[in-house]
Amino acid sequence: MGRLCWNEWGRLLALVAGTCERNPTYSIVRDGVDNPSADMTWGSIWAIMYRKFFWDMIGGTLGPAGIIPGNNTKFFVTIVVNLPVLQIINLLIGLVTLALEWPLPLIDGTALHRSLVFRMAFYFFSGFLGIMVYQTVDCAIYYVIVSAVFTRAMILGERILSTKAVPQSIA
Repeated sequence: MGRLCWNEWGRLLALVAGTCERNPTYSIVRDGVDNPSADMTWGSIWAIMYRKFFWDMIGGTLGPAGIIPGNNTKFFVTIVVNLPVLQIINLLIGLVTLALEWPLPLIDGTALHRSLVFRMAFYFFSGFLGIMVYQTVDCAIYYVIVSAVFTRAMILGERILSTKAVPQSIA
């Protein structure tokens, strides 16, 4: 058996994180299995329409309309519920993930595309921002795992090549 290419596995996980989001109100049931069918971009758009701060239960009280967030989460409620700042940032993160991992010709082969350190930091930061919005929590967990996978790839000394460098017989 061959060796595991950590950067390729990280790339595939990042594509899953950028394109797979569990949205409880939009899914397809096939063969008795509930399959998630929305992506990070769709999850962010959904979050713009149906705004919910994921950590509103911290310091919140139970009221007649559900959980009423406490005063300690007022800042986050403002940037998630009142102004959809984090939703728009998560939408852009999902699009950047797709552009980076399914490389656009403009990005392919550049130092940014080949940098494991950039990917490590970008996905860790993306996970931190994604966990604030209810609809993008699953992708945030994937992003943190992807960051750890790219860290392992960097420790092992792996390199990311341009897709132009792959021989046509392999591609």
